Amino acid sequence: MSEQAVGRHAEDLAARMTDVTPLHLTSRALIGGTLIEVVGEVDAATVAQLTAYIEREHPDAGLPLVLDLSGVSFMDSSGLHLLIQQHHRQNEHGAGLHLAAPHARVRRILEITGVGQLLRTHSGLDQALLAADLIDPMPRSAA
Repeated sequence: MSEQAVGRHAEDLAARMTDVTPLHLTSRALIGGTLIEVVGEVDAATVAQLTAYIEREHPDAGLPLVLDLSGVSFMDSSGLHLLIQQHHRQNEHGAGLHLAAPHARVRRILEITGVGQLLRTHSGLDQALLAADLIDPMPRSAA
């Protein structure tokens, strides 16, 4: 490989490493638990941000946590590790971690690695909230 090609390869690699999709996080405290919406890529560059956000917005691991992953376009092994850690944290305190509507790419990673068998994954947000007992299954009609 020529010196010029090596230089271009290094520049391409550096550009890819700095071209990080920002992580956007929002949370809603619900009666009896927390909903956190995650949008972006969960990888080595963003996992610390997500971890700190979860710890700050959901300090009581004794209450259910729902992560809405419908906006997560990519997840690497560091993201999988975070999900496993959160699963164990929640279970140790008698509550659950529920994943709502993971993107097809994320679902595939969960399947390939077998992590999907460990975690409670739901096809939609309403299903996750219902499973976490954070919404009433029988809405009351207005009188």
